[in-house]
Amino acid sequence: MENYPLIQVNDRSLSVEFSANVKLSTTHPLDMALDFDEAGEVVGIEILNLVFEAGKNCLGIIGQTVRADGYGLKYSYDEDSDSFYLRLKAGLSFDQKAVHGSMCRDVRGQIVAFSATWL
Repeated sequence: MENYPLIQVNDRSLSVEFSANVKLSTTHPLDMALDFDEAGEVVGIEILNLVFEAGKNCLGIIGQTVRADGYGLKYSYDEDSDSFYLRLKAGLSFDQKAVHGSMCRDVRGQIVAFSATWL
């Protein structure tokens, strides 16, 4: 897992892979909000009701590949509000877009990837 996460951002799409098991996973739709900095680059992904949508053990692989502290790439999860945030890089959010994205989960129900496209 040392080469993960893999983050790919194109003109209007985003893919974040946390494991090589993406090819063996199942894809599920997921509503999310993307945060954009003042240059229009994606700096974060916010997901409400993540555990409700994905199950209690969904964050195992993310917890192994992404730090929960620090200044760059990190994640946070608030159990009381069931809200998840993945900060892709340092920077302030100047704009936010609600999008229909997706998550990929492995056979154990753990999230191995997120993806989204926007207009």
